Amino acid sequence: MFKAAIRINKISTIAQLRGASLHAQRHDETGKARVREDAEPGFGLAWSKAENDRDYLAAFKAHKAEQGAGERKNAPIALQALCVVSPEWVEKAGNLHDPNNSHNRQLFKQAKVWAESWGGKGSVFATRLDLDEKGGAVVDVLVSPVRQSRGKPVISTNKALRELKEATGERNEYAALQTSWADWCRETLDSEIVRGTRKELTQRQHLSPETYGAVMDKAREAVQQPAESLRGALQAAELSWEDTDLLRDYLLLRGEIIRHQDNPHAYEPPDGKFDQEQIEDQASVEKNTWRLINAIRKGAEGIIGAAGRFGMGPEELKRPDGHEAGRTWFPALSDRLHLGAVVAKCSMFCAQVEAFVKNLRIQDPEQHLSAEQLWPTEASELVERYDRHLGLDLPQHDIPLNQEQGLEIDDSSPVLSEQEERDDGLYLEE
Repeated sequence: MFKAAIRINKISTIAQLRGASLHAQRHDETGKARVREDAEPGFGLAWSKAENDRDYLAAFKAHKAEQGAGERKNAPIALQALCVVSPEWVEKAGNLHDPNNSHNRQLFKQAKVWAESWGGKGSVFATRLDLDEKGGAVVDVLVSPVRQSRGKPVISTNKALRELKEATGERNEYAALQTSWADWCRETLDSEIVRGTRKELTQRQHLSPETYGAVMDKAREAVQQPAESLRGALQAAELSWEDTDLLRDYLLLRGEIIRHQDNPHAYEPPDGKFDQEQIEDQASVEKNTWRLINAIRKGAEGIIGAAGRFGMGPEELKRPDGHEAGRTWFPALSDRLHLGAVVAKCSMFCAQVEAFVKNLRIQDPEQHLSAEQLWPTEASELVERYDRHLGLDLPQHDIPLNQEQGLEIDDSSPVLSEQEERDDGLYLEE
């Protein structure tokens, strides 16, 4: 039995595409370090819409011209899909690094066809299967889906992923990608290929099972036991309505701390009822501006409100070491700093959303509102402060990928940023 898994990185800027090109061409230090001693740098299978198959910036420009598509402000311009199968499946037909290996060629071809099955015809502008590294069986696919918005073609990764989620019936876009790719591999490559194993909640090493009060002690005892034990502890605990309400907010914040710890550079506030693209489409129909604002930022406001109950709202965090107010509930400094970053980013998102929606109603660009003027004010400074506290303002480097180790996947993970490269042995754990 062989396994399939997927990983998605967001690409939001031209600079990121330029960096991806340098990496693909092995001009950067990380790319050079991943080349095997006996391999020629850049050896492998590659295709793009540009003359140079590894020039992603040129390929993207050619893609935009071909599609006649525009871009949305502050929205991703492309997705990098890392399409993975067990290396043993490739080796079943020959050498893992042989470009003429029929399984390498099939994988290379089908990864592109799969991405266009949900991204749309012509949405892929570059693909690459590196054969100069120690590992293999991973195809990089750069896809930039185009959808109609107000009668015009616009790059829209969110709409494409949302459509895929609805088509698969999965609970989120990330799980939908996993299921879709595995199904595609099974149908087009080998009937023995299955979806990577869904990681159980209690297997996550970074998971803190602590809740609070009587539940905390029982949960600690249950951390290495099946999930049913933790559920039983929660069911057995005698909690008042107020206790339950507080526990709900506590667990909500715990979940956001974990999400931020997993991948701080790609952290995004919880979803609201609608996203930015849907609001643009609704703006001409819905005349109540605040209804539109609240529809986008409901999830982020929920985090800010919950954090305020534990003394870590945005106003408290503006004070020097304001995160210390949460020490009672979040004893670990790391947790408080990550929660501070979460609250700061949710705050900045709320201010940006209000500015975005209100500016849709203002025809004169010179009269447009700045997010810095809106609630919560000075949120961008708060984000910068907690990024410094966590060392997130330092340059990030990708991590080499070597051999497949069971392809365990975590379906609760969000789509990743371009900074999160392939891990050594854990393809999809963020």
